[in-house]
Amino acid sequence: MTLSSIDPQSDAAPLAEDLYRHYRELERTIRVNEQSTRTTYRSPVNFIESMQMPRHRWFPYKEGFSPSFVKEFLSASVKIEDGLILDPFSGSGTTPLVAGELRLRGLGFDVSPLTSFVAKTKAVVMSAAELRSLRDAIFDFDKSPLRSRAPEPNNATVQRYFETEVLEALLRSKAFFQEIDCPKINALFKLAFLSAIEPFSTHRKAGNGVKKKTRYSWPVSDADCMSAVKRFMIQKLEMFAADIEHTPEFIPPEFRQESCLGDALSAEVEDVSAVLTSPPYANCFDYSKIYMSELWLGDFFKSKTDQQAFRQASVRSHVHATWADRYNEFGIPIVDDVIRPHIEQQDLWSPRIGSMLSGYFADLGNLLDNLRGRVRSGGRLGFVVGNSFYGGVAVATDLLLADLGRQSGYEVDEVRVYRGVIPSSQQYRKLGNNRKYMRESMVVLRRP
Repeated sequence: MTLSSIDPQSDAAPLAEDLYRHYRELERTIRVNEQSTRTTYRSPVNFIESMQMPRHRWFPYKEGFSPSFVKEFLSASVKIEDGLILDPFSGSGTTPLVAGELRLRGLGFDVSPLTSFVAKTKAVVMSAAELRSLRDAIFDFDKSPLRSRAPEPNNATVQRYFETEVLEALLRSKAFFQEIDCPKINALFKLAFLSAIEPFSTHRKAGNGVKKKTRYSWPVSDADCMSAVKRFMIQKLEMFAADIEHTPEFIPPEFRQESCLGDALSAEVEDVSAVLTSPPYANCFDYSKIYMSELWLGDFFKSKTDQQAFRQASVRSHVHATWADRYNEFGIPIVDDVIRPHIEQQDLWSPRIGSMLSGYFADLGNLLDNLRGRVRSGGRLGFVVGNSFYGGVAVATDLLLADLGRQSGYEVDEVRVYRGVIPSSQQYRKLGNNRKYMRESMVVLRRP
């Protein structure tokens, strides 16, 4: 079957049949290693393990993967020597942090000011004197009446996500650490504050945004709210101090709040031994919405312009921004010429989904092109991705990315499947015998 034999003007059923035939042809030349197809949140590409591990547990970032998954990839699958370990979508920093724990050089890029701050703070190293100062600051915070108050975030929606007394307690706690002069201690207090935001909110993260909690109770008096917020933050801070004190020595990784796309990838990205990353999935999730409370209360966003700039810098994985055309030479014909035209004929919730998919693979193609001359010969690149379902067809991101890697001059080691994903019941029925394409996987490429 050739690309030209697929008719994007046909209805979903014939198109799907031809598209799945194309996937099966890719599978004949790409090794698909099914580690697990179970639908579970306890897979290696999930963040649950991180919440039990020193440093990694400091902030709940559910989009991350487990430290043991990173360690296995770096230790067992990669000849590292003294090269650089790179994560171009580093999120809360798991890959570079594990590299540092293995006494390797780690570097992470991310456009999110929130996750860049979280990652940098998790990599902090403190002397015994600095730890004593941290514990003194915790004691002072515990005893402080917190009379000062930080201003409300410049976002009425975020303000509505908190009971008045709770928001007051959070803002008074924020005012306390804003007066701390030591950058390291200030950052640790801020991270404890950010960790308190969702537990004390009337809303929780759910899908592409937040939803009102069905079970939520809050202290009824100002004093009770202040005590509860203080207690939560102090427990976090004491955990941070213990982890810093008892974690074995490691090489602190570097994190940059920058995009890895475009023509100006940092000159520091050279002699790369391994890449392990998880780009945002092509699932229309907008992280400026999902982490809206943290971004605004943490002063990472101070205006709508900041939010728009974040969206513009991100990978084209959602439909909440209007991007100019870019990197069209790196796209995938099956996506641009078949899947996109078909999707644009469907009555979907957004008319931008087709262009998003084209842009998504063009962005990843640009990244692969950027990295090709910077990765050592024999170096491996692991991309953890999730497949999607739109307009009656599965978008097998793992197979398509593997094929894109091959077109970009890499060898494809395998597509390693870690778990199945169940879409809505209606979509699940449409998949029929092709449900295996709804999954989370790691695409493993090798630089020849």
